[in-house]
Amino acid sequence: MAYWSELPPELLTLIAKRLETQFDVLRFRSICRSWRSSFPPKLYPLPKRLPSSKKTKAGCRFSLNQITIATLFLVRLPPATENRSNQTDPSCCLIKISDGKPLNPLTDSGLNANLPKVLDLINCQVIELGHGYVGRYSVHINYRFRGLYRNYIEKVEILRLSPDGDDFMVVGLFSHGVEYLALLKSGENEWTVLENMHGIQDIITSNNKFYAIEQSGGTIIVDQFFSVGFIQHAVGSPTNRKFLVESSGNLLIVEMIFLENSESNAGFRIFKLDEENQKWDEIESLGDQILIVGLHQVVSVSAYEFHWGDQGNLIFYSIDGNVEDRVMYVFDLEKGISIPLENCPVYCNLFWPLPVWLNSSESVVSSSMEATPGTEFANLGICEDVGSSFSSS
Repeated sequence: MAYWSELPPELLTLIAKRLETQFDVLRFRSICRSWRSSFPPKLYPLPKRLPSSKKTKAGCRFSLNQITIATLFLVRLPPATENRSNQTDPSCCLIKISDGKPLNPLTDSGLNANLPKVLDLINCQVIELGHGYVGRYSVHINYRFRGLYRNYIEKVEILRLSPDGDDFMVVGLFSHGVEYLALLKSGENEWTVLENMHGIQDIITSNNKFYAIEQSGGTIIVDQFFSVGFIQHAVGSPTNRKFLVESSGNLLIVEMIFLENSESNAGFRIFKLDEENQKWDEIESLGDQILIVGLHQVVSVSAYEFHWGDQGNLIFYSIDGNVEDRVMYVFDLEKGISIPLENCPVYCNLFWPLPVWLNSSESVVSSSMEATPGTEFANLGICEDVGSSFSSS
């Protein structure tokens, strides 16, 4: 019989290269010493000290001063423990970690909670659902012989061009009244600013390309060689908010329709990319998928991850007010209605309050089962260069 610890190093390397998230690599490296030594932690430093742009036609100079990664985690009890847990206490929850701080995934408001320092991955399952990048930008505006400065926060996308992450492309949104696409490749000293593309509402990386959706509903595609393409087929209304997300291997546009004088404050339409024919097709259902619509990030997750079976086809979102006052809702695509989360305890408990077994002053979260000797722990601290949570040495 062959032992896992005796697999050849070249096979372990092939396996490890297929792991997409930091947590998958952590679990891989937890198997045994030989597996741990065969592959390093998957830590990609974020780009720093990026150059400022040249002046645009409007006389503005932009800078992308800092990039932060925000990661969405599902934390849940294993099935065996879940069955024995307090039935009034939820067995899973969603936590967003950004800049070392736990946030509400829908509103970005801070969570006033006593999170443990470490999690025992034998007794507590942690699943990385997705991540996004947020940039701190500044713009210098020449105005009547004097300079004006404005700082703002907007989405960033990063495409890794090499396995070690040293080669990359960054796409940012330069904003002054309207949003411009700005592209920079590692090693270059100048941004490429696409000034003729206005009103960008969202950007995403998919199939080694960048996609951007305009307010008008047009789609811009940029590859790693800076070749620019378009999908002329406009989607939705210019008055509606649009998001991009990958779901079950498909690229989707999520259109949020603001409704007045209606029991539902918002409606949604979903469009799937037909890449072969370069058009968007409207779809009526997400199947078992659930969309988490945050302020700068949309994540798709299967209802099975919450142990809800195939009861997906839901969209969680928030609207109105500042970060602390935003109201959270769930939209049922099949019924076409939205309901405040506070009226749906099963859904609301995914976001707040945190379950008792997680909101603890104890240094380690564990169930009634004893941890197996040699268990690797996921530290809740932040790796400074990476900016994501639950990192390990």
